[in-house]
Amino acid sequence: MSIVQKSQKALEYDKILAELAKFAKTEQSRKLCLDLTPFVKPEDIQAQIILTREAKDVLDLARDIPIEKIPDFAKLRERNEYFVEEELVDIAKSMRTSRIVRNFLKENLPFDASMQKLADDLFSNKEFEEKILNTFDDNFTVKQNANPELKGLYASLRDTESNLKQKVQELMNSPEFQKHLQENIYTLRDDRIVFQVKASSKSKVGGIVHDVSATNKTFYIEPAQIVPVNNKIRELKSKIYAEIIRILTVLSNEVRLFMDDLIKTEHLLAQIDFHFAKARYAVKIQAVEPGVNRDKSIKIDLMRHPLLIGRVEKIVENDFEIGKDYKSIIITGSNTGGKTVALKTVGLFILMMKSGMFLPCAEAHIYPFEKILADIGDEQSILQNLSTFSSHMTNVIDILEIADSETFVLIDELCAGTDPQEGAVLAEVILKELVKKQAQSIITTHYGELKTLEYTDPYFKNASVEFDVESLSPTYKLIIGIPGLSNAISIASNLGMSDDMVWKAKELLITQRDTSSIVVERLQDTQQRLDTNLKEAETRNAEADELKKHYEKELNEHKKEKKKSLKIIKDRFEGQLEQAKREIKDILTELRREKSEKIARRSYARLAQLEQNFRSDLHALEEKEQYTELDWDKVQVNDKVMIKDLNQQVTILSLPDKNNALYIQMGMIKTKVKKEKLAVYNPQLAKKVNLPLGAMKKDTSFAVRRLDISNTLDLRGERVEEALDDLEAYLDKASLANLSPVYVIHGHGTGALKSAIRDFISTSPYVAKFRVGEDAEGGDGVSVIDIK
Repeated sequence: MSIVQKSQKALEYDKILAELAKFAKTEQSRKLCLDLTPFVKPEDIQAQIILTREAKDVLDLARDIPIEKIPDFAKLRERNEYFVEEELVDIAKSMRTSRIVRNFLKENLPFDASMQKLADDLFSNKEFEEKILNTFDDNFTVKQNANPELKGLYASLRDTESNLKQKVQELMNSPEFQKHLQENIYTLRDDRIVFQVKASSKSKVGGIVHDVSATNKTFYIEPAQIVPVNNKIRELKSKIYAEIIRILTVLSNEVRLFMDDLIKTEHLLAQIDFHFAKARYAVKIQAVEPGVNRDKSIKIDLMRHPLLIGRVEKIVENDFEIGKDYKSIIITGSNTGGKTVALKTVGLFILMMKSGMFLPCAEAHIYPFEKILADIGDEQSILQNLSTFSSHMTNVIDILEIADSETFVLIDELCAGTDPQEGAVLAEVILKELVKKQAQSIITTHYGELKTLEYTDPYFKNASVEFDVESLSPTYKLIIGIPGLSNAISIASNLGMSDDMVWKAKELLITQRDTSSIVVERLQDTQQRLDTNLKEAETRNAEADELKKHYEKELNEHKKEKKKSLKIIKDRFEGQLEQAKREIKDILTELRREKSEKIARRSYARLAQLEQNFRSDLHALEEKEQYTELDWDKVQVNDKVMIKDLNQQVTILSLPDKNNALYIQMGMIKTKVKKEKLAVYNPQLAKKVNLPLGAMKKDTSFAVRRLDISNTLDLRGERVEEALDDLEAYLDKASLANLSPVYVIHGHGTGALKSAIRDFISTSPYVAKFRVGEDAEGGDGVSVIDIK
């Protein structure tokens, strides 16, 4: 096993693939999952990520690919004989799956999606697919009517079997025959009907002996009377079998014509389901699409170890960054504190990204290092450490031999298991050699001497995992920039060691430890205080941001609504003004031409309607102008005013400065605004405007009253002259009431009334147009009129 393969196993990449395989739907795609090897070229990695993204986009629509079992066509091609019934049905179903999947992807993905290129090459032949499926029933048996020949054979078989039953019944009903039987029943031997004949009657019953009982008292004889019929049945069954074999052979030979296309389709369907398996796994672990970096750096926010998801109730999320300012991270701290988990998570994230998989984190941007080399102990799991120094050093030497600028190295407990002093210097030499080879690395260690590397070489960065001394449990929180301590004395004290022994240990530690340990303690204290202050600041910041977003959203919506409303009213006023000018001109012309009261009443009604329209729009405009300007000579601090854009009451905190800006309090927000944004709310404004059209009522010598009339006039049964008079009066009222359309019922009858009415309305000055009623309106017996 090469060091690359050992590294993948040490990082438990094989377990990730086993998890991934659970989400595959076919055996072929499961194999692709288990055999998945990380890609090397960035363009290949990006292409794989895009395919996973496209599959996840489909899943996000609450849809999954409709894929079923796919036969192993390569194995089928090696067979020389015909394919059996179930195999042929599976072949047809795979062709149907291919067709359905291709259509499914076309419906749910853009035409230029990468996965469409896979779908376009899927083979299907609906005619042949249906031919196979129509040949077999649900039990994978060739249907009796699969072809005319087989249908005829089955019909003959049924007739012959019926004839056999009749002859058997005649024998069983014969007293002469019954006296030779042990029991008056029949049974089967070699698929032929036989009777249990007494040994003493053997010679008296002619026929074929098929069997004898163990006691030699009973002979199983096929009577001579039914031998020809049994022979006929056997012959027909033989022919049926031969015809079925012929059908299977013909279908199998047709399948072989498409075998190359079917093998290609098998691989394509497996690939498509393989990409969907990655998407299904991403949904399960709540993973996001990673970005492929080009600058040899890694930045991951809130990463979670994928193998812990679903197995651990609460997973600590960690941030990780490397490659921009520093290239090697040295993690120190207590055992079981999460160092190995953090290290493995980073390694797995790189491998998963290179395999086109999504990552369980908030965001990730990772450079696809060509080689991921790791040593985390032989067969070590996350919570075990079974490595030995010799095997450890063998792996480290292998790593050093091939490490270069395209390598990311992960080593757990570097140089552990030997003399601490020798181990520390050896570890330092190894780390500096990796630096020399320009490889990036992350290592865990207990050697305090390595903590000082950060202060002498910018290539290195300290990190630690938190440990709660009070609860004697790790927090699993990774802190980059602060080295860790073992906390051994504190842990021993909390576990019950005597105070005297604890103090002696501390005194010895003070005399023996170097300056770096003191610096570490002070840095940790400082970091804890900074973390506390940062959390408080972030909380306040988040609250302020939410309020700011809320008010900005309200402001923008209000501005949009105001602008939209004013434009609508302006356009409506301009349109109505032009219309009013035209209508008033027409009214005056009509009044001068015809001085009848009827025309005058109609003209005035139109003017009254114009007045009503103008008043309605003016009222809408008045609602927008609800504020009066502030008298700034009288404004004082703590006055309550309105901010016009938000329609929100605020408190004045200061008077305007030289730039006409002032501070206001709005809820919990203190902010600065221009003074022209503020005003006094005045709901009584715009109540005094009247249109001059109203004065016309006083100057008019007649009154307009509201006309309440029906939209339907029934003239059936009336004489033509009487009906036309009623119709003219009705149209006049409808015109005054501005009622349109109206329905005139005249019926069919002789057609005279209908013709007269339609001739009249075709020339009437009240009528804009008319039409014959729809079926639901009364059909040809009704005329529907639009009033001018």
